[in-house]
Amino acid sequence: MSAAATGQPGVGTFVRLKFTLLRNGFRRSPWQVVAFVLGALWALGVTALVGAGLLALRFSAADVAGPVVVGGGTLLVLGWALVPLVAFGVDETLDPARFATLGVARRRLVPGLLLAGLLGLPGVVTVLLAAATVVALSRTPAATVFAVPALAVTVLTAVAASRATTTAAAALLHRRRTRDAVAIVGGLVLVSFGPLANVALGRAGSGLNALADLGRAVAGVAGWTPPGLAVAAAADAAGGRWGPAVLRFVLALLVLGLVLAAWALALGPAGTGPATHAAASAPADDRRHRLLDRLPDSPAWAPVTAVAVRCTRYWRRDPRYLVSAASLVVIPLLLVVLPLSQGGQIGSWPVAAGPAIAFVMGWSLHNDVAFDHSAFALHVATGVRGRDDRAGRVLAAGLWQLPLLLLAAVGGCLLAGRAELVPAVLGASLALFGASLGVSSVASALVPYPAPAPGANPFQTPKGAAAATVGVQFGTSAATTVIALPTLVPAVVALVGPAWAGWIALPVGLVTAVVATWAGIVHGGAVLDRRGPEVLARVSSS
Repeated sequence: MSAAATGQPGVGTFVRLKFTLLRNGFRRSPWQVVAFVLGALWALGVTALVGAGLLALRFSAADVAGPVVVGGGTLLVLGWALVPLVAFGVDETLDPARFATLGVARRRLVPGLLLAGLLGLPGVVTVLLAAATVVALSRTPAATVFAVPALAVTVLTAVAASRATTTAAAALLHRRRTRDAVAIVGGLVLVSFGPLANVALGRAGSGLNALADLGRAVAGVAGWTPPGLAVAAAADAAGGRWGPAVLRFVLALLVLGLVLAAWALALGPAGTGPATHAAASAPADDRRHRLLDRLPDSPAWAPVTAVAVRCTRYWRRDPRYLVSAASLVVIPLLLVVLPLSQGGQIGSWPVAAGPAIAFVMGWSLHNDVAFDHSAFALHVATGVRGRDDRAGRVLAAGLWQLPLLLLAAVGGCLLAGRAELVPAVLGASLALFGASLGVSSVASALVPYPAPAPGANPFQTPKGAAAATVGVQFGTSAATTVIALPTLVPAVVALVGPAWAGWIALPVGLVTAVVATWAGIVHGGAVLDRRGPEVLARVSSS
């Protein structure tokens, strides 16, 4: 029975709806178009570079092209499945929850959203690279025909895995203990890349042949893992090994079916996603930071204090903020574990902990207002000044981030045995922290982009905002670096030359931090006063 006869939308309906929403998104804001163009240029460059390498493999031996393609294909599927959990998230232009009132069956919803997930920059890049892989493995007509469905299964498995992992993670991260466990496990996974790199470098040191043997061994194992089955089947066909090729292809189809079933199960009985709003009934956490109670009890400070109290509650309870804070734990671990895992000494790597944490902490607020979602309407309706809003958010972050920054900066120098670098590292850390806070205060009012709504999947990127996310994040990172540059120069001089240059970096960094933060609050507040209704409309569309 057709989709029209059953009253259920078909796959084509989801595809047309995705195109319509993307087109309307470009009409909503010129920044969306600029961000998309920048993202498209970046994606085109990556595709051209990697695609050229894949096409070059067409003229290499099968025992060379096969391991390379299998390793790359496996990493591609793993990237789709895992990167959205720690980076930009998946494109939720077609959020399953939006179909709750339409009664769309999961057997219609899952395939429709699966194909619609390919309609974006990541999907287009993946399809183009898959096509280049088919060319790389086209040793015989039969192998070419076999590679087409095998690579199609690889692409579909990648997209389905990204949706399954993020949908399941949204439900798991709703519990605080689970969030803490995920943060710890995520840190351990990231740190584990150090020992793996050490093994590869150790083998490379013994010669290129040893490294090639290691690559073949790793590809051989990856080819029998769920992410690498389909692409390994195509590589087997190119090498004339039809028995393993057919077996792997059948197993790959089974894996795709299991991933789709897991995604459908994670969507819940109604096919609208996990019940992530259950915690709304939890008792309110009215604890306040002791320093907030010491602020002047006056009408001028009341709005700042109110915003700061609400934001400190966000940092304690909101999964979206907790995911951002968890990354701060990983940075110092990486700087210590990576050099040790490569068989060397810690050296001066811990010195970078303070500046790295400072940059990430302040930069994490560059889209802070979007996390309010429709609650930002209270600011517009009650006439909260933009300057008070900016100051409250900076104050809430600084209450716990500034002590952590000082601890990382001083502790990193002492751990590295470079106590003479404390002034330089402190200056660089303060400059980066103040510059990133100032830039974030302006950016979140000038170019806010949709963020996951309260209670929603903290890993999703709503309404096709992936390109806007890349553009704004790149711009704010560059602006922060430029503002902090007068401090970073003497700090680097102190690191590689005379340590007394650090006493220049410290006062310059302190002044930069104060001036940049204050300028960001004032200018960002003025922008927010002027664009309050537009900002509300933008962030409410998440």
